[in-house]
Amino acid sequence: MRRVAASVFVIYASFGSGAEPQGIGVASSTPRAEELAERYAEEDRCVWRRPNWVEWDSARRVRPAVDGRGDAVEVWLVQVGLDEVTRFVLETEPLVDEENG
Repeated sequence: MRRVAASVFVIYASFGSGAEPQGIGVASSTPRAEELAERYAEEDRCVWRRPNWVEWDSARRVRPAVDGRGDAVEVWLVQVGLDEVTRFVLETEPLVDEENG
């Protein structure tokens, strides 16, 4: 029988433009969380402003970036207990550009 991890990593992006944070995904390990964040950055044409992740505290890591429009973005990896995951609402709705909205 496989054991279930006691915690997972929630990956999300916060924006310097003031837009609502965007949920990217949930991962079972740090390497998998970093892979999801890298994929998000590539798909959104983000450029990392640091070569690696910065530890915020024991449960959170952040990596600043700039998106294709030149806006600041911070991608976060937050480790949370499985019993706390329901407190996070992950909405995957795309952001609406002013020109297209």
